[in-house]
Amino acid sequence: MNRTSLGVLVSIAVLVPAARAQMEKCRGAADALSRVKEQITPELSADTPAGRERLEVMRSTLETSASLCRDMPELLSYELVIAKRLGRQNTKRGSQEIDLLERKLSAAAYTAKFDPFSQPAAAAPVAADLKTAPVRKKWALVVGINQFHDPNAPPLNFAEKDSADFVSYLKDSKGGRFKPEQIRHLTGEKATLEQIREGLGWLRVNVQPEDLVVIYFSSHGSPRNADPNGVSYIVTYDTDLSGPEKLYATSLQMIDLVQELNREIKARRVVLFLDTCFSGDAQSQPSADDGSKRITPVWEKAPPADAPAAASFSGALANLKIGYGRAVITASRADEQSWESATLHNGYFTHYLLLALKDAQGTRNIHDAFEMVRGEVSESVRRDHHAEQTPTSQFSENAESIVLGIPELP
Repeated sequence: MNRTSLGVLVSIAVLVPAARAQMEKCRGAADALSRVKEQITPELSADTPAGRERLEVMRSTLETSASLCRDMPELLSYELVIAKRLGRQNTKRGSQEIDLLERKLSAAAYTAKFDPFSQPAAAAPVAADLKTAPVRKKWALVVGINQFHDPNAPPLNFAEKDSADFVSYLKDSKGGRFKPEQIRHLTGEKATLEQIREGLGWLRVNVQPEDLVVIYFSSHGSPRNADPNGVSYIVTYDTDLSGPEKLYATSLQMIDLVQELNREIKARRVVLFLDTCFSGDAQSQPSADDGSKRITPVWEKAPPADAPAAASFSGALANLKIGYGRAVITASRADEQSWESATLHNGYFTHYLLLALKDAQGTRNIHDAFEMVRGEVSESVRRDHHAEQTPTSQFSENAESIVLGIPELP
């Protein structure tokens, strides 16, 4: 071996551990960013001592992460947003910090800036009542998964039927009145993370402000204790449950979905239906072969104390409130399971949701439909499984009046 070759090998031997260490730092930084994104809610402000303290912790976390990983401009973007939320531009030092962050983002040519505290301009209201305002076109992305590539994800019995029944309702001329070519339906092996993201991209490219968008998922929900930062996920066909790093890389992170709907989807009417679980603090649970749509990963690690607490929603979903005409309706609270029924051949939530929508032949607004669904689901699950399942809803401004069956403009 000549000296040149030996020198190359020595250089590689030195660089590989360094590159591995840098990758670990960036992975930690990405985790920290995910944690901050999950915890931001529209109500969080610096007007109260508790709110200011929480924002300061977030800013400090992002500042440290950005110093460890210099290849993630999104870290700087969120640090900038939070610094402004804190009003740091009102002090000389804070103003200098903000100016530096803006210059770094400009140098990185970062264009995907997003303020999670502000209302998307594209979704500004144009009508007092979305129930009667004209709709240009209606679009839907519908996902249902029974079998998963990872054997650690127990199969579901009726998730794909749930999604197929929902699509049938959307196509029904006396129901949703959606055109078939404006519905994308993904099931089984086609419901990969890449295909779902491509479906969201399809909406992003085609949807206009005067449109109506419906997104529906029937799958497993990842419990909060499956992630070291307390982040929630939707499990896709190709999700890898072998560890928290794989889960992060291969499942649909809830906060990313919410931000996609707020930032990239221009429609003034967006409705998200989730027939999944979002388990909260439970650390020991039975496997999902009991009829519930919840996974129990092969590892268990409690989230940090300041991770999002179990509540009606996954913390990420509260961010939908910043938009106009945004609605999210889930099958259960964040600390409950979502159940399937061998008698109904559907998930309880989807079964009663479709009954409520069909009963009015597409003319019932989603708020009234939800009120019917909530009681029926809770009573049926309590009777059949001696368990609690409470559907939940969250509506931003004027979203309660959205009607799925409203006709498109001719």
